[in-house]
Amino acid sequence: MIVKSKDDMAAMVEKYGFLPFFSSSIPGFSLEEISASEVWFPPNGEGVWEWKDDVISMTGGAYGRFFNSRPAFVSREFFTLLAAYRRDGYDYEGFEGDGHASRSERIVYEKLSETESEVSTYLRLKTGLSRQTFDKAAARLQMQTFAVISGFDYRLSKDGRNYGWGLARYALADILFGPNFEEKLDMLVPADAYETLIDRILTRIPCHRKEAESLLRYHYA
Repeated sequence: MIVKSKDDMAAMVEKYGFLPFFSSSIPGFSLEEISASEVWFPPNGEGVWEWKDDVISMTGGAYGRFFNSRPAFVSREFFTLLAAYRRDGYDYEGFEGDGHASRSERIVYEKLSETESEVSTYLRLKTGLSRQTFDKAAARLQMQTFAVISGFDYRLSKDGRNYGWGLARYALADILFGPNFEEKLDMLVPADAYETLIDRILTRIPCHRKEAESLLRYHYA
C-alpha cells in the first residue's frame, strides 16, 4: 500500500496496529518508505507531516517515540499491549519508587501530571531543564509508555492550512486513555502481552521474529 492521504495513514494504523514514521528494524514498513513522494515533502499543500494530528484523532490512538526512541503511530489496542509489556507490572509510582526513573524523568512526569496536556516548548520551560536533557527524559517516558504525544499544534497559513512539522503536545497515557486503561493493564500479564504483540506483527507484516523482537525491545538503563 502506498500512502497518498491521511485516510491511508489512518487505515494503516488501524490495520496493523502501529506505523513507524521512519525506517525501523522491520524493512519496508514505515511512512518514510511507503509514502508517495508528493506527500512526504509536498511542494505545495499538506503532506504526512501536517497530517499527524488528524491521524491521531482519526485512530483514537497515540503518537510517540515508542520503538528504539523513534516516532510511530499506535492504535489504542496495540498501545495497551505495549504498555503491559514495557511497564512489566509497574505503575509510575512503583517504577519511580524502585529507582527506575531518573531525576529529569521525575521532573517531566511531575510537571506533566499538573495538566491534561502541554505543548513541548511550554512543558520544557516549566521543567527548567535544558533542551537536550528534556528531550532525553521525554523520550524515555514515551519508551516506558508513561507519556505519549496526544496531538500537534501547527502554525496556520494565510488560507487557514496547517504547515510545518508542528509542536508536539505531551500527555500522560493514563490520563489520556482514562481509568479503564489502568484496569486493562492490571488484567494483562507482561509476558503474554509480549507474545501477543509478536504474533500480531508476524501475522500482519512479512518479517522475521528477530525483527519484531528488535522493534519491541527496550531495556531500562
